[in-house]
Amino acid sequence: MTEWYQAKILRLCELNNIEEKKDILTDIKIKFGSLNNRDAEQIARNLDYEPLYSQLTSSDREVIEQICDLLTILFSVLEPGEIYQRYLIEVPALMTNQNASVRLLVLREFLRTASHSQKIFQLLADTTVLISLVNKIGDNDLTVAECAMSVVKKLGGNPNGLHILYKGELLRTFARLLQNDTISFRVYEVIVDIAKTSREALEVTAQSGFLNSLINVLENEDILLQLNALEILTQLAVFEEGLSYLEQQEVLSKLVQKIAQANENHLSNLLIPGLMKFFGNVARYWPNELFSKYPVIISALFEVIDSGDQTIMGPALDTLGFVSVSVEGKYALQALGDAMLGALKKIAEIAQRMPTALRIRGLNNLALILDVKKVEQDNRILSLTKLWFDSLCDDPLGMIIAICRQPFADIRQAGLEVLAVISCQVWGQEYISTYPGLVEFLLDRNIESFKECKDAKYEVVKCLSQAERDVFDADTIQKFKQFVNEGPYFVDVNTEVAIEGAL
Repeated sequence: MTEWYQAKILRLCELNNIEEKKDILTDIKIKFGSLNNRDAEQIARNLDYEPLYSQLTSSDREVIEQICDLLTILFSVLEPGEIYQRYLIEVPALMTNQNASVRLLVLREFLRTASHSQKIFQLLADTTVLISLVNKIGDNDLTVAECAMSVVKKLGGNPNGLHILYKGELLRTFARLLQNDTISFRVYEVIVDIAKTSREALEVTAQSGFLNSLINVLENEDILLQLNALEILTQLAVFEEGLSYLEQQEVLSKLVQKIAQANENHLSNLLIPGLMKFFGNVARYWPNELFSKYPVIISALFEVIDSGDQTIMGPALDTLGFVSVSVEGKYALQALGDAMLGALKKIAEIAQRMPTALRIRGLNNLALILDVKKVEQDNRILSLTKLWFDSLCDDPLGMIIAICRQPFADIRQAGLEVLAVISCQVWGQEYISTYPGLVEFLLDRNIESFKECKDAKYEVVKCLSQAERDVFDADTIQKFKQFVNEGPYFVDVNTEVAIEGAL
């Protein structure tokens, strides 16, 4: 059975006609695709691949692409690392091929090997291949570079790989890549990703000196470089040891200082969105630490929201949303007194009057601020979310319903998502039950023409169908349950016929 495939491959190598080559490759793919798993594996294992490798220097791009597709299919039915072990010289050599598809083919095969707990040691034993893999992080083709980054992250996530990567020639290879500003951030992303895997990984990465190099970028005069560094350091800050390390290096104190001095330097204002995002992510996981150690951050957050500056309003709203995700974060905000109530009034203004993108962002974060998981609901937290909702404006439910009636899918959906959050809380259910015409609006399927809005409205009704006893009468609860059972996209045929007859 293998003979037919081998003969086709040899014939391919003899031909000069591009179209004939493509036809042969198509024939092989079709025939191979019809095989059962056992036969496919047997043929893929018995083939001699060297003739195909030799064709990867063809002048025709389409032929190369088709060969890469075929090899990807053949390799995929074999064990990870099997091809590499058979062609220890030929396969790594393909990483320097001029065509990005060829480089990607090899890197994806190495990624399969690096992802296998037993086979990863094949790569870790080959320093030459490891150096090539690290160098590919600097590849001109971003897809190739990203695949190389994924392989190196996997290698560094292995305890043995961790120590191998940060020694000798490999350490120097990383260091050389850091000399290019664009490539350096790819390297920093890999380094931080490895550092996040364990306490030991963080210690070894810190000893390499690369984390300090990244931290030093925060002192660079180029604001864009600082923002890139902040983006990557945010990933380090969201796990406990990483945050502790950054505190030991006084990174958080320096970032707080940048926020405090923002008014003194107009360029610093460009940093505020990145700083807000950084501290917002920290607050999502460690709200109490942020509030107790860095109160100036929260003050700055409320100042930005109050200022109405649309250029930095979005990240500030996201940060407030992040802080509010946990019950712990909600109580920390409550402890600040009137500041939160002022911010909520501002969010109501944003939701009604600002440009659409900002209105949606405001509503999305309002949903996070008011949301409380069922298992975490008690009188204390429900009293707080009710107070916050009531603080939005004179008629907060009326405001949300007006948004839910907007003719545009994105803003309408954002309004319905806020309604879904309050419909899962008893005070919200009570508000909905007494609001004139709201139950009818929610049960009317003909109003919604957008799929995302149908889904969002379905979530509202689903919550209401499980409402506390005595909030709605039995007939209304029955209607809610029928709506839920019928699903979000149910179409009443009788209604449709009636409408058609009236036309």
